[in-house]
Amino acid sequence: MSERPHLSPRAITAYNRLCRELAALNYLTRIAKPSGTLGLEGRLCLNRVLRIANRLYRREPGLPFIGLVDPEAPLTNADLVLLVARLSTACIAFEERYAHLTEAGRYAYETNRWPQA
Repeated sequence: MSERPHLSPRAITAYNRLCRELAALNYLTRIAKPSGTLGLEGRLCLNRVLRIANRLYRREPGLPFIGLVDPEAPLTNADLVLLVARLSTACIAFEERYAHLTEAGRYAYETNRWPQA
């Protein structure tokens, strides 16, 4: 008998926070496209997002641990894009694992089909 994975309310809150932060990072890298290197404040914000992700994913098999960035060393746009892509990939895998927590996922789980668009 397979049981659906369970998330605590704290984990759901952390996941929602991570999604908001990741959406901001995706906007930064895909729409705003700043030039130059990421400043100290940006690197500290990125480290906060990485800590949230690592704390949320640490007990999930198959999800990566993403190391923190050095707050003293410059971070190029290519490095930032790479980190955001890794975070996005891990987030998608996490969403697929806990799809039953979303409205569409609950519907699909209960009826064994996806809703029609």
